[in-house]
Amino acid sequence: MAEERKSDRRVAYTKRVLREALVKLMGNHHISEITITSICELADINRSTFYLHYRDQYDLLHQIVDEVLRDVRARIIINQEELDEQAAWRPVTSDMMVAILQYTKDNYDLARVLFGNNCDFSFPQLILDAVKEQVPFPDSPLDQRTIDIIMNHAISSGVDLVVRWVQEGATEDPALLADLILKLAYSGTTSFNREED
Repeated sequence: MAEERKSDRRVAYTKRVLREALVKLMGNHHISEITITSICELADINRSTFYLHYRDQYDLLHQIVDEVLRDVRARIIINQEELDEQAAWRPVTSDMMVAILQYTKDNYDLARVLFGNNCDFSFPQLILDAVKEQVPFPDSPLDQRTIDIIMNHAISSGVDLVVRWVQEGATEDPALLADLILKLAYSGTTSFNREED
């Protein structure tokens, strides 16, 4: 049993240092320019150990992305009973949004890389799709195309703000940005023209 725990810790350590090495390299290089050798040298791990866990640098990146998407989905917990009782469509709460933004800030180096130009895919689109999967739209007489447009606009504008926040250093308080995103999503720009009650 002790040997098994030691092995688990060794695997967790290996995966962590390989992940950190890839993220560091992607700070300055596109994924296509990064070699297994460069990852292993930076992580101080031999190539055969790398191949025990990943097929190549793309597999490592995609496993990192899968983990991030799972973490984001886990922070969007919709209480369907509360949603059914609401007069307006407001399934994403401030607490959820702050949790997502705090996670992003806590993993800033990774977020900067994933929202940057060094991936071989659009990570913001993956986030948009993940949020759309989690956030229900209320029963509505609207046709599906209109619902899709509304959902895409609300979520993509929020994702755009998060991308900009990360690109600018993620220095603002997550609670302030969450409030801005939710105001824009639920009330649009007119919410900023009204006097506060």
